[in-house]
Amino acid sequence: MMPTEATFLGLPGSLAFLLVLTLAVVLFAWTASRRWQLMTAGGPSEVRWDRPWERVRGLFELGILQRKMFRDPYAGLYHILIFSGFVVLSVRTLSLAFEGLFPKAGMPFLSPGFWQAYLLVKDVVLATTFVGVLLALGRRHLFKKERLDASVDADLILGLIGFLMLSDLLAGGARMNLGPHQSATWEPVTRVFAAFLEGMVPASLQATYVFFWWTHLIAIFVFLNYLPYAKHFHVITALPNIFFRKLDPPGKLRTFDIEKAAEAERFGVSKLEDFSWKQRLDIFTCTECGRCREVCPTHLTGKPLTPKGFMVDLRHALYHDANAIVDTASGRGDARTEQTQAERKALIGGWIDLETVWACTTCRYCEFACPVTITYTDKLIDMRRYLVLERSEFPKEAQTAFNGMERQGNPWNLAAADRGAWTEELPFPVLTMAEAAAGDIDILFWVGCAGSYEDRGKKVSRALATLLHEAGVKFAILGAEETCNGDAARRLGNEYLFQTLAQQNIETLNGYGVKKIVTNCPHCFNTMKNEYPDFGGTFEVVHGTELVARLVEEGRLKLDRRIDRTVTFHDACYLGRHNDVYEPPRAILSAIPGVTVREVARKRETGMCCGAGGGRMWLDEKIGTRINQVRYAELDAVGAEGIGVSCPFCMVMLGNAKTETGGRADAFDVLELAAEAL
Repeated sequence: MMPTEATFLGLPGSLAFLLVLTLAVVLFAWTASRRWQLMTAGGPSEVRWDRPWERVRGLFELGILQRKMFRDPYAGLYHILIFSGFVVLSVRTLSLAFEGLFPKAGMPFLSPGFWQAYLLVKDVVLATTFVGVLLALGRRHLFKKERLDASVDADLILGLIGFLMLSDLLAGGARMNLGPHQSATWEPVTRVFAAFLEGMVPASLQATYVFFWWTHLIAIFVFLNYLPYAKHFHVITALPNIFFRKLDPPGKLRTFDIEKAAEAERFGVSKLEDFSWKQRLDIFTCTECGRCREVCPTHLTGKPLTPKGFMVDLRHALYHDANAIVDTASGRGDARTEQTQAERKALIGGWIDLETVWACTTCRYCEFACPVTITYTDKLIDMRRYLVLERSEFPKEAQTAFNGMERQGNPWNLAAADRGAWTEELPFPVLTMAEAAAGDIDILFWVGCAGSYEDRGKKVSRALATLLHEAGVKFAILGAEETCNGDAARRLGNEYLFQTLAQQNIETLNGYGVKKIVTNCPHCFNTMKNEYPDFGGTFEVVHGTELVARLVEEGRLKLDRRIDRTVTFHDACYLGRHNDVYEPPRAILSAIPGVTVREVARKRETGMCCGAGGGRMWLDEKIGTRINQVRYAELDAVGAEGIGVSCPFCMVMLGNAKTETGGRADAFDVLELAAEAL
């Protein structure tokens, strides 16, 4: 007898099942609608339907195949096993629900061959999913990683998934013993469970079958309705979040109309409803896996910011204030709503500490590591924008940098007229764009503030100029007409100053008809390549190491002088993770005779930040261990004589760390060594 052929409390079994099914679906629909309202309540609009084929391809690679998960093979294995269980279980649940509603109908809409193939796949996947659950529990309790925090919720969910697999197999095994089944050939794992139950009398087998059939489906309904309240909500939201992921260059921040924002008297994010719907979908989707913090510089050095903790705090705040957010967005302005709004805990300074907002170096390791493509830096920068533009509250050291950028066009506040002074020690003339004849140059050398004013930076500028001159590349500089690119201003939240500087620079560059730009500063490189196009500045921008590596490959530069030196290399975040430039600096080092490169463990995509990004170059570091010292210690430990860099900020930070810690290895720019090898 099928489980729903019996009566329950005087009701036909199929009717009782229909009532349970309806209750589960209605409850889930109500919860889902509340989550939808919470996600879409207010906030700026975002278009995430562009480039659909690219989105679908990413959904397949990152969502279905879970490519990012396999960076940790152990975790990747159990995740793909459990994910396959969800896929197959979804079909299985539909078939069981149909069976419960129509117990004598069978599967008339499926061909026997297809149904037999499905039963075989289902049986194997039930077993492999259970293995995945055991592996996941093993990772949490036997082979635990630092990134994983103890979680009753995670254990409960894993236990529930394991029960779903076992209950299905036990129900099937009991049913198989109640009478001959043609499906026995196609359900090998169920047949094992049938053998285990073989000695039971028919009445006990029937009771076992009915019990596990019902508990299996009720457990599914409980699981479905529990998900939106647990961290495992990502089971539902992960695939949509991956589909709607950011497709812009990683290093590009969202641009908003500063004039419209001023008219609305609303800058950045001060409340949860100021986030866009996609940012709130991110908050729903965090799996709390902790991958984001494995190489997070603030987490590793004891700062209050960890990406995972930040996202969890936002989610707690979002759920706590859900009613107020939805009521306000829907226009309900009654006294109860006004009172609720007045009693809300502040987002910044309440749910999220001020130190957390200012700690981020925007290195983007968290976003690289996140398996469900959550972005973190945009949310922190939006909070900084609010603090700077609306409340004028920011670390006092930032004011010096802001003043310098505004008055002299550089955060050091040095004379704008001295921007080209670094060229005076060169044995050949360097033309400015004003001096160069129209069309008489191949490329503009954007020197940047560090390359123009900071002592080590000026040496690197002379090295790149020498290399370009030696290769016969015709270049010019802007000299005093160049001003700060605005990267630090934007990432410290001063969007108004950034846009002012960007528009000024773009007007100058377009005025000279500049098409190609080379710069040795990854921050200038990222800003001009990825962010200036929003303001009408579309240029072909290359980093100095990219251009020099190309010139060496083409034979226009001969790095023939032997330099017997063992070096390691530090990847700059804004060159590497923000723009995927890893090979050119290494290619230059490899081209120099005598140079031996020893790679540090944390390199390329998993390289650790020096601590200067996100405007932190200009802020004091008062909490925890200094980031530059931790990174320098890693690099110095490989036993190399020198640490190669391709960023002026990294040069300063690692150079300071050597002095502070008494280390052995000196920091140098790759282009300096290339010029020495000429």
